[in-house]
Amino acid sequence: MARPSGSVRRTQGILGGRSEQVVRRVLDAGLVELARSGYAAFRMESVAAGAGVNKTTIYRRWPNRAALVTALVEQMRTPLREGPLPDTGRLESDLVQAFRRRFGVAREVAGRAWARLLDERSSPEVEAIIGRTVDDRRDEWRAMVVRGIERGELPRRTDPQLVLDLVRAIVDARRSSRLDVAWLSLAVRTVLAAARAGTLVSRSSRARDSRPALARPPVQPRGARRARRR
Repeated sequence: MARPSGSVRRTQGILGGRSEQVVRRVLDAGLVELARSGYAAFRMESVAAGAGVNKTTIYRRWPNRAALVTALVEQMRTPLREGPLPDTGRLESDLVQAFRRRFGVAREVAGRAWARLLDERSSPEVEAIIGRTVDDRRDEWRAMVVRGIERGELPRRTDPQLVLDLVRAIVDARRSSRLDVAWLSLAVRTVLAAARAGTLVSRSSRARDSRPALARPPVQPRGARRARRR
């Protein structure tokens, strides 16, 4: 006699909780849900449906949404740790390769899920989950530009973050389903040319340069100083 569908589903949930295969299905379904809905609208019910398990199976391992999304973030961090940013010895090629990789990742499910989290970073709950990862990755990108500065490719006062922000803005301005490599190369060369011209300096350097010099009192002849003392 056929079992009721509810019994089959409960059995699947109980057995699946002990299986790495089910864990993988839940994580894959969670990534899809995160890419589609973001954090605020993330629904454990949708993850359970996508993974083909009961919600109890998910809650047994991840007691709430934050715990599951934290696991997803850790999963997304793995390829970042295993694939450091380029270090070709030349900043222009480093930037072109890094942004090409960024474009490819952004088209994947994980890239779309990460973009949704970044859009919601103003939420304290999201910040607690991704803040450290975002800061670490930002430091890696900045270090890539700093290496170029230390090699003498850019002026010492160049702001690394400003270089990255401008390249990203130019590249993202031309969104399409395919990466225009010529456009990317042009964007990188344009921003680096501006940096070499000394226009992309740090805020502290700009403030220091704009600060008026303190006026010194005019030097008076010795005779005049003695006359004043009398």
